[in-house]
Amino acid sequence: MERPLRIVVAGPVHDRLVGDLRQLPLRPEVRPVATLLADAEVVLRAAPDLVLVAFGPSAEEELGALRMLQRLWPNLGIVVVTPPEHEVAAAAIAQRLQAPLLPFPEAPGQLAAVLEQALQRSDRPRADVFVDLARGVADEVNNPLMFVSGHLQLLRADLQAAAERNRRDQIAAALAGIDKVHAAVDRLRAVASAATGPATWTEVDLREVVAQTLASAEHRAEPACTIDDGPQRVRGDRAQLGLAIAAIVRLREELHAAGASTELQLHPLGGGRCLRLAARGAPLAGWNLPQSFEPYYAARALRGQAQGLGLFLAQTVVLGHRGQATARRLPDGGVLFEFVLPA
Repeated sequence: MERPLRIVVAGPVHDRLVGDLRQLPLRPEVRPVATLLADAEVVLRAAPDLVLVAFGPSAEEELGALRMLQRLWPNLGIVVVTPPEHEVAAAAIAQRLQAPLLPFPEAPGQLAAVLEQALQRSDRPRADVFVDLARGVADEVNNPLMFVSGHLQLLRADLQAAAERNRRDQIAAALAGIDKVHAAVDRLRAVASAATGPATWTEVDLREVVAQTLASAEHRAEPACTIDDGPQRVRGDRAQLGLAIAAIVRLREELHAAGASTELQLHPLGGGRCLRLAARGAPLAGWNLPQSFEPYYAARALRGQAQGLGLFLAQTVVLGHRGQATARRLPDGGVLFEFVLPA
């Protein structure tokens, strides 16, 4: 979207919400109004892409106003905002509207995630549902995995005779497989950790991280990357940002291997630094935008590729740093992924 995102915020929302929206890296235009009905002229002039609405006692009147706006702008995104203590009651209204629900004040990154979900008109669960699943699976798998690994190592240590070489080789193969499962558990833990935001805050030059990641890329698809001159500094957790950028570069490698043409760019955008991946070609023809950041969607869309948690991990890291992660269709049918971090 070349122009700024236009957002109308209506109803009795938390005092901080409008300010938080305006501080998002892509700097949307935000217009607060008392109600959609009483301020109809202001809303119509704003021509919003998104409406964030908190319902007061006159919920039916506001619902009617929303339906009118949806007839006027069929692609209008809607988010229902509620204080956390009223989440259960507001969930019923959100369900009627088939709109995402935003309890506010929210967890790190949840605001940007819900906006993206509303813009894509996606009915997928909130990102924190996937994060909880990742954390639970990691915890459930890790203990029995450590138990099996320990016993295999003890068994291998007891097989010293030359006659037992075949068994030692079999155990070594089993342990190599276990190492791969350990790596998968580590990725799950990385997702769960990134969702809570940076563990440490330091100055990070994204230019250096991207250059190092590209230098160690497995296939080094060409062209490598267009990076604007000068440092591209942000504040955050360097380890988490490194994992996110590695996942984006890995996605680019697999898109390239699947036959797509790709362009990777790092440049300033709005109030932040943007790592942009544009992909074009047959592998993107059937790409489902609302599913872009679902775990393992890329593996299904790019059959035969290993991309699993990568896009979801990248999104989780960026959102945890109060950034924005978006996917949109290009005019030529390609897909553009943008990861924007506050400068």
